Amino acid sequence: MMRGNELKPVFLDHEDKEKFLNIMLAKKDGASLRLYAYCIMDNHIHMLIHAIEQPLERFMKRIGITYAAYFNKKYNRVGHVFQDRFRSEAIEDEAYLLNVIRYIHKNPFGPKQNPTSNYPWSSYPAYTGYAEGFPLLPEMEDILCQFSSNRKSAIQQFCEFHLADNPQGFFLDTDDERGANAKALLAHFLQSHSMRIEDLRKQDHFPIVVELIQLLLSQSKSSCRQIAELLGINREKVRKIAVSLEPSP
Repeated sequence: MMRGNELKPVFLDHEDKEKFLNIMLAKKDGASLRLYAYCIMDNHIHMLIHAIEQPLERFMKRIGITYAAYFNKKYNRVGHVFQDRFRSEAIEDEAYLLNVIRYIHKNPFGPKQNPTSNYPWSSYPAYTGYAEGFPLLPEMEDILCQFSSNRKSAIQQFCEFHLADNPQGFFLDTDDERGANAKALLAHFLQSHSMRIEDLRKQDHFPIVVELIQLLLSQSKSSCRQIAELLGINREKVRKIAVSLEPSP
């Protein structure tokens, strides 16, 4: 979280919020990190970021300096725009990850109100398909895939998760059961095709991999992440296959 210096507003109009959003996305393109959620308020910003190679401090400094230069020039001022350092907290597990996303999206509405897509300065409209000019990031698609491999169903469950009074373990409490079912399906599939799991990584077996992922998505209800870990395949590859299997609108 980044706060305005002395808790003062640092986004005075829609143009300021749009500018920060564009800076954040531009700097993300040149960094090795994933942006799972964000929300821009008048005097602070929440971001849920997974820094993979580049230190998080470097990314935060880059967007802070760039926005401060814009803000000071626009309002003919000098000095600090943000507090000296951002605040951060580690995400311990996937249940916590989802609840932090929910918390970030509810930030503009308060604890007793439910988020809607009418607030354009958070990632909630992107998740729910109502963000104009903002494509759903691959890492956000990974989050939706944890709810369902079908986009329409995933969005519906994602919205229901945000409406739940007590969303902890909203769907993750069945992970062990799903994992056992997926392993059994995998073992039977490999045996019926006279294959080893190592064979799935061979390029000429790609159609078989697509068939297997479709089977696991439909019958084990596992997420893209779980399937990638089970098969030892890149998660982005599994996500792209899952998206390609969705029925056309």
